[in-house]
Amino acid sequence: MDLELSILPFKGTDPQDLEALAGALSTLFNRVTLLKPSPVPQAAFNTQRGQYRANELLEVARRRKTSRVLAVTSLDLYAGNLNFVFGLADLPGKAAVISFYRLHFGADDGVFRARALKEAVHELGHTFGLRHCGHPRCVMGFSSSLSDTDRKSTRFCRNCVRKLAGQAGIGAAGNS
Repeated sequence: MDLELSILPFKGTDPQDLEALAGALSTLFNRVTLLKPSPVPQAAFNTQRGQYRANELLEVARRRKTSRVLAVTSLDLYAGNLNFVFGLADLPGKAAVISFYRLHFGADDGVFRARALKEAVHELGHTFGLRHCGHPRCVMGFSSSLSDTDRKSTRFCRNCVRKLAGQAGIGAAGNS
């Protein structure tokens, strides 16, 4: 299977952070394409919360004519009744969105980039049909805080790799 990924930045997202993420994801995908920045939909902003609806940004990603798309923003996202989300994805599907906003909190460049990669791989894992995993170091573990994200690996555990095994080429994402 030829695994292609398009990264769709929203305006205002740091190009250097996007390039670093694209480079890291190129170890998991055959081809990673960084698209031109998209404007943030005005309807995404919730004035009462001062945050952006993740579903609105995910919808922009769904409309892209690519096989798999990861939307990336530097805005603070939320979904449903949650105070915030690091990301959101179709389960399964072709689209995911992550936010760099909270991943910068208390982080130097190396920690931030590791967090960004973990969240990207996590949300993209959902697009391949993976649910949250109970393995403490699996990238598919649920993150409700930055310490949860920091504790995780960037890799899938053996069970998640097995679940992906039916999709040729994905198993190479490794096990922790």
